[in-house]
Amino acid sequence: MKDKEPPQDLLDWMGVKNAPNWVGARSFGRLIGTLLVVAVPALFAGSLIAAFVVLWHTVDLAINGEGGAINLGAGALITALLGAPFLIWSTVLKHQTVRYQKEGHITDRINKAVEQLGAEKSVKRDGEETTVPNIEVRIGAILSLERIAQDSTRYDKGRDHVRVMEILCAYVRENSKATPPRDFPLPEWEPLKDDATEEERAAHEMWRQARFGKHFNANAREWAASLPKPRADIAQALQVLGRRTAEQRQAEAAWPNPRTDGTIWPFDTALDPLPDVYGDATRTKAEIDAFKKRLDAWRKGLRAYSGYRLDLRGANLQGADLSAKRPDASDAVFSGALMQGARLEGANLWTARMEEANLSEARMEGANLGMARMEGADLSRARMEGAKLGAARMEGAYLGAARMEGADLWKALMEGANLIAARMEGANLIAARMEGANLGRARMEGADLWEAWMDGADLARARMDSSTFLTAATFQSAAVREVDFRKVPISAEQVNASFGDDSVRLPDRTKRPDHWPDWVLPDEGPHSFNTEYQKWLSNPNTYTPPPKPEG
Repeated sequence: MKDKEPPQDLLDWMGVKNAPNWVGARSFGRLIGTLLVVAVPALFAGSLIAAFVVLWHTVDLAINGEGGAINLGAGALITALLGAPFLIWSTVLKHQTVRYQKEGHITDRINKAVEQLGAEKSVKRDGEETTVPNIEVRIGAILSLERIAQDSTRYDKGRDHVRVMEILCAYVRENSKATPPRDFPLPEWEPLKDDATEEERAAHEMWRQARFGKHFNANAREWAASLPKPRADIAQALQVLGRRTAEQRQAEAAWPNPRTDGTIWPFDTALDPLPDVYGDATRTKAEIDAFKKRLDAWRKGLRAYSGYRLDLRGANLQGADLSAKRPDASDAVFSGALMQGARLEGANLWTARMEEANLSEARMEGANLGMARMEGADLSRARMEGAKLGAARMEGAYLGAARMEGADLWKALMEGANLIAARMEGANLIAARMEGANLGRARMEGADLWEAWMDGADLARARMDSSTFLTAATFQSAAVREVDFRKVPISAEQVNASFGDDSVRLPDRTKRPDHWPDWVLPDEGPHSFNTEYQKWLSNPNTYTPPPKPEG
């Protein structure tokens, strides 16, 4: 990068006010510095010889009675030649001095801000004097650190940016725990056992209605709304973390090396989604498979990322506002963040960017995740009862064993997501897009799947019941194994659009499709379930089920 004239605010950032501008001398000094080792001795030797010659000539002229004005000019030239190397070397030393001053002043600024993060003050409560955090001073320190990180990115290739982010993340993790998190007061919702009696099923349905109601676990949302908000300094630090500029994020991608013009933060590379379809149109299995290949390539690129990630593991962020305030969501960027076990009950993450974030075992009951970007995120074993996930993007997300009872997933995008053993009893999945999703062993009793898209989804051992609402849901090219539909209000058209075998139990009046094998296909071998499923997908019009083996 070419040297430019530094503005005065750069010198102020370095802590050197009204300092001389050494940028012009810097480039020249670098060139001269490489030549000084050879040039200075030669120049000095030549100057001595020339001085001796001039002196001898001057003495000779004086003896002969002639003038020596010209020799005085030559002497001045010699003096200049002798002094030039020392003048250049003095300039280089002054430049080095300014650089060392800059390093020292930046370190002093960071140290001073860190000291202010622990500021406290004395207040009187009930006649007694006690010590409390000085919130005003701490907020000032947080904003000062933000300025240091931004200026470091602008003027020093982000050399100190990651250090500041580590300080702020540590501050949030430790200070947020000063207020212990509150646990959801209702006991865990236990799933209905497979061999339940009619009385047990009726009681289970009654308690599900009482717990989730018609508003998808309003209990969790009302409780979450009552949670106290984070302290003002914690809230300010979270805002600073979320509104990192594109240049700051590039510094994180390059870490521990300096940022360059070609540095790319991979989370800013958007996933090419499945195109929308309208009316009665459905996507083909080939289109879904092509999307899943793009999704896998995109996820591999993100998982290969080795730069810096925000670390908020275990932080108590109950009731925190992490939502975007700008239309481009540039002030709520938590992509790739480490948030395992974080307490986010009642938090507002509306439109926040959390692509490939690690939220495993996080607690998010009653949280607002509407329109959040969570493509490729790890939500395994996360607790999201009563959470709002309307129109959230979760393509390729891993939700294995996630708890989403009573969650609102209206129009959520979950194409290619892994929902193995996810708990979604009583959830709102209206118009949710789950094409190609793995819903194996997912619990969807009482879930509303009206107009949900499950084309190409794997529904092996998924659990539904009479209260599961499947009106207008699409099952085109879905794979169904070991599912009991006998009490599920599923239509013959939905059944005919999918592929299954004799392990699937259908309602009494629903005819088994002709393309379904009349026996339970094995997991391996020439007629395994996956082999026959792929044959049917390749040409459903000519597919013939394999005959039932003898015995």
